[in-house]
Amino acid sequence: MSTKLITILTFFIILFSCNENKKQTKEEKYLKESYKEQKSKGTISEYSEDFDSSTNIYSNFKYLISIDAPDNWTVDYGTAKHSIFRGNDPELALTFSIVVVEPKSKTSQNAWEFYLDNKAEQDAELKKVVQTQFNSKIQNYNVKRGYVRNIVSTNYSYDFLVRSADLEYINHVISHQIYRDDFIYTLTAHMPKMVYDEQPEYFERIFNSVTFLPNSEKINE
Repeated sequence: MSTKLITILTFFIILFSCNENKKQTKEEKYLKESYKEQKSKGTISEYSEDFDSSTNIYSNFKYLISIDAPDNWTVDYGTAKHSIFRGNDPELALTFSIVVVEPKSKTSQNAWEFYLDNKAEQDAELKKVVQTQFNSKIQNYNVKRGYVRNIVSTNYSYDFLVRSADLEYINHVISHQIYRDDFIYTLTAHMPKMVYDEQPEYFERIFNSVTFLPNSEKINE
């Protein structure tokens, strides 16, 4: 199987991971073990991550990524297989997640270059995933070149309708996907669109709380 196809499959897995689909997919054979799997097996140092509850700063020294979360967020590691961080702001109904995967085959392209080369497939699959996971069609879909800490990203934004027994609202999603070294990072924020529309700049700036650590911080496995 070509590196290009493997990377496309990896992208699809990330989408499912972000939506917290716990079922294993056949494409996962193209990824290395998740961080949670490595921790449970004891194949990675217990010092490979750190969370300071007094400052709400989380750092991962395998993936070289850190986030300084706002003090009022409740924080955990997320339920998705490949998630390493999840924060929630109860006042704004905001959820922010960091998902990291390590494909067995690498690509020399950055995330935006890869998107441009595979635009039709990626757009179609994302819309399919949202339809499957949330039983709702994507609205106001937009993809553009972005940056997180001066690293090129593919910046997605879209809306979809959320319905429950006594509630109906439009959910807004902002996501940055980044290819850096051996890893693919997906940073995603979900919030009600009516909340987003009141202060869009605030939600766009949330991604500035993420920092990529220098290679000197990498933990020896």
